[in-house]
Amino acid sequence: MKQNIKLYIISILAISSLFSCNKESNPLKNGYGYLKFSFTEDKSEIVLGGTKTTEPIFAVKVLNSDGVVVRTCTDHRELEAEPLKLKAGTYYINATSGEESEAAFGKPFYKGADTIDVSAGNVASSSVVCSLSQVKVSISVDPSVTDNFKEYIVTVSNTNSALIFSSEDGTIDDQGYFNCTGRLDYNIYLINNKGDISDNDLKGSIANVKPKQHYILTLKVSDGDEGGASNPDISGDDSTNDKEYDIIINLNKKAKPKYTTNGFNLANTSMVSIGSTLTWQINVESKAGVNTLKLSHNSLALSNMGIPYSFDIVDMNASDKSAIQALGLTWGEVTKGTENTTLDFSGLLTALPLGSYAFDIATLDQQNQQVDTTFKFTIIPSVEVSTVSVEPWAKHAFFFGVYNTLEQPVGMGFEYKKAGDASWTPIKTGLDINGNEYSVKVTGLEPATAYLVRTVSDKEPSNEISFTTEAAEQIPNMSFDTWYKDGKHWYANENSSNFWWDSGNKGANTITEVNPTAPTSEVAVAGAGKQAARLESKSVFSILAAGNIYLGQFGKTIGTSGAEIYFGRPYTCRPLSMKGYYSYIPKTIDKSKSPYTNLHGQTDFCQIYVILADWGNWFTVNTSDKKFIDIENDPGIIAYGEMTKNENSNGYQPFEIPLVYRNKRVPTHCIIVASASKYGDYFTGAVGSVLYVDEFEFTF
Repeated sequence: MKQNIKLYIISILAISSLFSCNKESNPLKNGYGYLKFSFTEDKSEIVLGGTKTTEPIFAVKVLNSDGVVVRTCTDHRELEAEPLKLKAGTYYINATSGEESEAAFGKPFYKGADTIDVSAGNVASSSVVCSLSQVKVSISVDPSVTDNFKEYIVTVSNTNSALIFSSEDGTIDDQGYFNCTGRLDYNIYLINNKGDISDNDLKGSIANVKPKQHYILTLKVSDGDEGGASNPDISGDDSTNDKEYDIIINLNKKAKPKYTTNGFNLANTSMVSIGSTLTWQINVESKAGVNTLKLSHNSLALSNMGIPYSFDIVDMNASDKSAIQALGLTWGEVTKGTENTTLDFSGLLTALPLGSYAFDIATLDQQNQQVDTTFKFTIIPSVEVSTVSVEPWAKHAFFFGVYNTLEQPVGMGFEYKKAGDASWTPIKTGLDINGNEYSVKVTGLEPATAYLVRTVSDKEPSNEISFTTEAAEQIPNMSFDTWYKDGKHWYANENSSNFWWDSGNKGANTITEVNPTAPTSEVAVAGAGKQAARLESKSVFSILAAGNIYLGQFGKTIGTSGAEIYFGRPYTCRPLSMKGYYSYIPKTIDKSKSPYTNLHGQTDFCQIYVILADWGNWFTVNTSDKKFIDIENDPGIIAYGEMTKNENSNGYQPFEIPLVYRNKRVPTHCIIVASASKYGDYFTGAVGSVLYVDEFEFTF
């Protein structure tokens, strides 16, 4: 017995030594060496001049050969002051200065890297050269512009984000920094001294854009015929990385091309009854004379009829023109310089089958001004009402229809039924009517079931559309009745082969059995074999281990204060909410780390949240690198809902979390997370806070 106690004490001392900061007296004996740092700027690029008056401060990460961060600091001068003692091996040094963003004014971002081998008993030197990783953009305005225009705005984009350089707010003189995507686009907005507005006249792109280059766009005025700026000349000084562009503004510009119709609105989709004899014409007016007049579409039906996917009526031989006009799309004589023409779609629309179509029209004039529009139309049955589309969910659906008459038909509505049923269910109230379009929400449908729907009036029913409602599946073990234990770790699953739920137990149990998450017989709904989940925030080596449970799987521990977690399990349904029961007993927050040190001394918070996303896989969280889900901005998130509490619930209380959908996409994965300490990912919370959760269920 005494021998066992001795061995136990020795084990504890050995483990404790892993987390101590004692200095070894003999680095060579213990396999340690030293790494000396120096950091310099790459001043070869012009962007380091200008308004910058202070030397940048670099944030530094030192990683070992396994990719584990062994040292971080926010000021590189700390590392320059004294060599860093490290175990012999290969290390990677990453240095950054500033905050990286897609586009920002006055915020250059420098970065550098180095790889160095540290040998036992020796001092290795790392010289990290930090260079600008972005593209710099400045706007220069010639006096000829300020003399003729009272306001000028230049929008510059790297295809992902944009900056607006404006004479009105002074940003015209600012310096913009962009992540390098290989391309810059610009668009210029002008107001002359008479108050006339010119928008979208001057636009263009710069290709082969490279980091560390400084692009200067100079606005100039010309009284000649040149201008348009779609292909500006570039002159580069490679010694300074300056790239200068002259953008010519032509004061003699004529009005841009313009489209008018014989009564319909190009902004809307026109509904055309099959066989319609109405006239559908688009007039094209080009004061400067057309250079090209291109029509394009992506319809297989139109292509099969013999209408090319794209064609320019200005540059078309007589044979092709005759073939298209024979199909019912006609126009007058058009050559370069023509100022007016009419595109007549009437004959074509009369001959088209049911379906939706669109023609994109692009007119480029002789002064390099281009204006685009789209003619969208749907050929519908020649009846009073038509069924357009259905948006099915699990237990409800939205029906969409149109009426094809001048006045709203009597008895307008919908009918639906299960596929195979004889009788229809009518719906003629609660319609949402917008112009000649109308819709309705139908509830009480059965999940994963085939249905038919049609629009109706007092005269006759219309075309039928078939649809199938979505499934309404639950996640396994949302009741938390089933648990198994693997060694010292508790899991809320039937077994390891049916693994849906995990927690932080594996990380907390690294040394001894702690299990912040465990089964309990204190349940919300009594019954034979019923269990719930008990989540308690605990202290492990003086670090907060929040009691939590989540859909996903624990990956690995990282050092003594981090973990990698795989959030999410495959799921393709679209529930409306999640309900269940919770019981919370919070304590006062006694463990806190940045950025939530201000919460120290406040009452702890519990949190339950649900995410539906179409990432196509789980989301990897890394608490050591502070890599978490960006709930507000992640484009993969389809729906989200949460509940946060910081009061004692005095026993189990029911809850329901509505899911707010951001789009109509179908998810691939679901994440459910419950935590006794909301900010446990940041090691902030109260030791002893306890959250019970039970009987989760999706509603549809």
